[in-house]
Amino acid sequence: MTIVSYIPLLLQGATITIAAWFIAQAIGLCIGITVGIASCRQLTTPSLDKITRLYTFVAKGIPAYVQILLVYFMLPALTGINLSGFVAGICALGFCSSGYITEIIRSHINSIDQGQWDACLVLGYSLPSTLTQVILPQAITNALPTLLGESEQLLKSTSLLATIGVLDITRAGINIISREMNPVSVYFLIACIYLFLSLGAQLFSMFLKKRITNDYR
Repeated sequence: MTIVSYIPLLLQGATITIAAWFIAQAIGLCIGITVGIASCRQLTTPSLDKITRLYTFVAKGIPAYVQILLVYFMLPALTGINLSGFVAGICALGFCSSGYITEIIRSHINSIDQGQWDACLVLGYSLPSTLTQVILPQAITNALPTLLGESEQLLKSTSLLATIGVLDITRAGINIISREMNPVSVYFLIACIYLFLSLGAQLFSMFLKKRITNDYR
C-alpha cells in the first residue's frame, strides 16, 4: 500500500474522532456551564459551593486516561451496565472537560462587576434574564479563548479512546502500522489530520466570537 491508500482508512477514523470530540464537548459544556453558573459568587451557597468544588476537584484531579478506564471497566463491575468503548470514552472525556469548563465559566462570571447585577435588579430584570441577556454574553465572549484551548485539549485527548478499542484516527493508524510496518508516514498523516482539525476549531472560534460580539452590541 502507498501512503495515499492509507488516507481513506484514517479518514474513517477521523469521523469517529470528530463525533467523539463533538459529543464529549457538548457534555462538558452543558455540565460545565450549568455548574459554573450555580457556583458563581452571586448565586452559590456554602453547601452548594462545597459540592461544586468537590466536583471540579475530582473532574480535574483524575487524568482523562484513568477516567476512561474507570468508566469502561469499573462501572460495569459496580452496576452491571455495559457501555461500548465509544460511549464510555465520551462520557469520561465529557466529565473531565466539564471540570475545567466549570472553573472557566465561574471565574469569568465572577470577574463581571457586581454593579451590573445590581443595575439589572434595579431595572426589574429577572434572574434568568440577567444571566442570559447581560452576564453570560459577556462572560462567554471573554472566556472564548480559554474555552478554545480546552476544546483543543479535548480533541487531542480523544486519541486516548484507542486504548479501549475505539476505532478513532489513532487506532486506525495503529492497525495500518501493524499490517504495513510503515510507522513514519502513518504517524505523519495522523499529525496532519489533527492539525487540520485544530485549525478548523480555531477558525470556528474566531467566527463565533465575532458573531457573539456583534450580537451583544
